[in-house]
Amino acid sequence: MPIIESVAITSSKSLAQARQRVIGQYRQWQRAVPGIVEQFQLSMPMSVIRAKIREEFEKNRYVSDLKSIDVLLVKGQMDYQETVNAWKQQSQLMNYFAKEEADPKPTTFLEKFYAGI
Repeated sequence: MPIIESVAITSSKSLAQARQRVIGQYRQWQRAVPGIVEQFQLSMPMSVIRAKIREEFEKNRYVSDLKSIDVLLVKGQMDYQETVNAWKQQSQLMNYFAKEEADPKPTTFLEKFYAGI
């Protein structure tokens, strides 16, 4: 996998331009999934990783402030660069999936008692 160079930070002039930049970053992430799976030797299907990427983008779907969108784009680009260049460890990458793999939290008194809470 080639090393991704840093990108100059630019600000969006309009919501339409910001939208295009977000779509471009989303596509960049989706194209990198096979390389990420191979590089980190992940034992999960690519569809799960693609769904998680989509979920992360969907979290900020309704952000409409240009400055906030630009900050999110910069953070996304930094995260992409760290992931593709293998500056992250596998455990850091797996933190994104911790919620799905975690045991359900105890709800009743006895479950909490047995769990030591």
